[in-house]
Amino acid sequence: MKASEWDNRGVDSQHARSCDFIMKPPLGIRGCPWLSVVVRLKRENRLATLLLAGILAVAATVRFVSLSHIPPGLWYDEAIYALDGLSIGRGNWPIFFTTEGHPREPLYIYSLGAFFAAFGHSVLKARLVSALWGIATVAVFYPFARRVVGRTWALAAVFTLAVFRWHAHFSRTIFRALLPPFFILLVAVFFLRWRERRRPLDALLCGLFMGLGMYTYLSFRFVPLMLACWIGWLLWKGALAWRRDWRHLALIYATAAVVFLPLAIDYARNPWHFAGRMDEVSMFTKTIRATDAMGNPSERVVPKTMLETAAGLAGNALDVAGMWTVRGDHVGKHNLPLEPVFDWASGALFYAGIAWCLINIARNEFAFLTLIWLFFMCLTSMFSFGAPNLLRMQGATPAAVMAFIFGLRWAFDASARLMSMRVRVCLAGLIIAYFAFNQLDTYFRRFPQSTEVQMEFQKQIFYDPAVAVLDISKRAAKVFVPEEMAAHPSFAFVTYGLDNLKSYGASERLSAIAGPGGGRLAVLVTARSLQLARDAGNDQLDALRGMNGARIETETMMPAKQGLTTWAQLWVIP
Repeated sequence: MKASEWDNRGVDSQHARSCDFIMKPPLGIRGCPWLSVVVRLKRENRLATLLLAGILAVAATVRFVSLSHIPPGLWYDEAIYALDGLSIGRGNWPIFFTTEGHPREPLYIYSLGAFFAAFGHSVLKARLVSALWGIATVAVFYPFARRVVGRTWALAAVFTLAVFRWHAHFSRTIFRALLPPFFILLVAVFFLRWRERRRPLDALLCGLFMGLGMYTYLSFRFVPLMLACWIGWLLWKGALAWRRDWRHLALIYATAAVVFLPLAIDYARNPWHFAGRMDEVSMFTKTIRATDAMGNPSERVVPKTMLETAAGLAGNALDVAGMWTVRGDHVGKHNLPLEPVFDWASGALFYAGIAWCLINIARNEFAFLTLIWLFFMCLTSMFSFGAPNLLRMQGATPAAVMAFIFGLRWAFDASARLMSMRVRVCLAGLIIAYFAFNQLDTYFRRFPQSTEVQMEFQKQIFYDPAVAVLDISKRAAKVFVPEEMAAHPSFAFVTYGLDNLKSYGASERLSAIAGPGGGRLAVLVTARSLQLARDAGNDQLDALRGMNGARIETETMMPAKQGLTTWAQLWVIP
């Protein structure tokens, strides 16, 4: 493969030339040799379609397998999304969500609500929504990648995204940050289609998806700027002509503005919906504690000094730069704590791809696009505390895969004088297979076994007790749970809709809470609820032990410094 073949200009040039040859067969040639070209292209297209279908099956498997158990529990934020999905309808159609004081865009939550309305609710069903979004993203990646690197390398890119731990994980969690890659790819695909055909419909669709993307997650707010930079590069290189193209370019942004308008009106009416989350995680402000004239402590948010801001941003930039192969996201909800995005072998190809983009930034639009795509998505973590944060940077996943593929293809081309084509193809396949094995082994074996991950997803604290309550509720007339447990979103979603669930307080006597009526009873107690009861002078555990026939049905153990300790017990009273 020659280096010149990398200089794509927004279309699959080889495909375009082949189609032109088919539509206009050469004259004066004995027989019809162009028919053999038609047959060959049909066979190649059929093979590519089969391979793409197989890759999508892999993507589905990676996102569906063990979905009930990995991630191991239910994260607090996931539960809030799921409860909001259940709240939609019956006159409740919000354009923005602020449950528990967390400002959130609506598109993902509405997809949850629609799925729940059609199929019912559960943790598995909520995560199925994310898995479907993730598979759709892998599928949409193909038409983009094909235009960038051609059909064969596009299939390699799609497979890489299909097994990419970063993207696969957020395709299995209930969180809106999953959506930006899908809509960024649609914006890019329809912008490229418009460049190929100059049809207003493609410009309109590009703007439509850019407007819809504003309903997904904060990071998408950078996409109009990213597209503007891309357009500027194309104008500079003469690939776009302002006099010819300005109307369609204006149509893209005008359509996006119209689609975004309802949310923009909400932002104008409720400014904190727009800025609330950014203010919560901003690197440009800090919270200081002070004491008023009466001696009462107080807190207030003030701007950081320029020196403090510069130092914080520099530190975040170093952390983001190191996340690829040195030190990854430390948050167990996002990642196996501190695990880099790539192992060193795969990371070397990623870095090679970045180097290729830098070398070709002035002559190849996709080198330029990959770099600005990564840059803008990295800003989402650099401008907020806790860098590197893979959740906020989720929009970068397709660009990271493209950089990896650029590096692999560069190495493939550079080794042409040293190895035969067959050997190079085998080596490239082995590299991708090694990448897949490393990514999937880390996610499906090491990730769920991590104690930190289990604690982050509240497996033992809320999820396992909630599952036990859900199971016993089918066999008990009433199930009593501590009020602080019942009020928690993770517990509340798992047990949502149970008519026989009752809550009790620390001061209530368990011997009296059953009330009139018979039937089997179940009582959940936790280490915290028992301590609160003891503080109130009420030994609830002793009361349970004194009840005739009372026994422990299930017990939840929590990791401690020395082995395991009991966290929750579900008692059954005949």
